Amino acid sequence: MSRLARRPPELRGRIFRGSQAVARGLLTKNDLRSSAWRPLFRGIYADVELAVPHHTRCAVVARWLLPAGAAIAGRSAAVLYGVPSLTEPDAPVEVLVPAGTRLGPMAGLRVHTGTLTPGDVRSRRGIPVTIPGRTCWDLACWLDLVEAVSFWERVATRRA
Repeated sequence: MSRLARRPPELRGRIFRGSQAVARGLLTKNDLRSSAWRPLFRGIYADVELAVPHHTRCAVVARWLLPAGAAIAGRSAAVLYGVPSLTEPDAPVEVLVPAGTRLGPMAGLRVHTGTLTPGDVRSRRGIPVTIPGRTCWDLACWLDLVEAVSFWERVATRRA
């Protein structure tokens, strides 16, 4: 007989750090492995009934994983500018971190390293994101030509 997954009301419909839920006594480490919770990134979970679109995953990365001086970039930045994603719904969140910054490999995250100036980044709904021009430049460097041009056209028509 399988046991029912614990779903405390405080965590229903939410995204949370597993370690904090365990420290508060809301869940055990075993509970986090149940079908009630979906791991988004290392140590970060969502209620399995919660829809987590790409822009929400970007916000989660910005809030809990992004080091200082880094930004959401590439295809993920394009999504934040309103470009419909041309990739699968659970595509990795792309980030750009300054050279020398450590952000280890992690499922669900694609880390690029490069130089970022303060003018390359702005806040969009509280999320540090590369500006449209920098986003297009990065896409040109990271994607094949056809995919990059497709994103450029969409970013250019949605500049905000």
